[in-house]
Amino acid sequence: MFVDFHSHILPGIDDGARDLEMSLEMMSMLEKQGVGILVATPHFYPHKQGLDDFLRIRQNSLDLLNGSRREGMPVIIPAAEVYIEHDVQNLNLRPLCFEGTDYLLVELPYSAYESWFIDEVYNLCINQSLTPIFAHLDRYITIYNQDAINEIIDFDDAVIQVNYRALFESKLRKAVIKWIKDGHTVVFGSDCHNVGTRQPDDLKAVKSVIQSKLGKDWLNQYERFSLEIIKGKQYPIA
Repeated sequence: MFVDFHSHILPGIDDGARDLEMSLEMMSMLEKQGVGILVATPHFYPHKQGLDDFLRIRQNSLDLLNGSRREGMPVIIPAAEVYIEHDVQNLNLRPLCFEGTDYLLVELPYSAYESWFIDEVYNLCINQSLTPIFAHLDRYITIYNQDAINEIIDFDDAVIQVNYRALFESKLRKAVIKWIKDGHTVVFGSDCHNVGTRQPDDLKAVKSVIQSKLGKDWLNQYERFSLEIIKGKQYPIA
């Protein structure tokens, strides 16, 4: 069973699926590709929306989708993609973790790296006993310098989430494979938003790339490990 760790599947909540019809079409695509568990990670921007309002809207959207979800479609795990900004550490973000776990998907700013980015994550995680999953870290390879990337991947117990599409770009794929071989915990997600330009990627092709670079045994171990993360367990695979 394959876990998709990053998606914008919930209808009408962010820049992802615009309505229930699109959500169900995306779910059908994911089902056909073999995704069994889908983490729903709508954007949460602390400066734009209060936490209580976000949770209410997320629950309504989740209920709507689950009410139309047919058997065989991926099981949805509610979570969020939390944008890191000044003083986010002061918010109680545990309700935004992958449900039933201490894992929180965090999105770093798309600007020149500043030390406060990681300081906010550190204080947030220490104060609330959370474990960060750094969203689509592959995107920052061309934005941050190497020292900044190293500081992020060396964050204690952190998990690195990589978008599937990174595996099809030589420079990004090389970096991701190195992270894995160096012993960092890496998980994959589609970061799907719609059925057009950001639709769920071809999981068969994704698995083929992973297997060619890391071997079938690693891929099998990764799928087992992914399920353990969803259960809240913490340990890397190398």
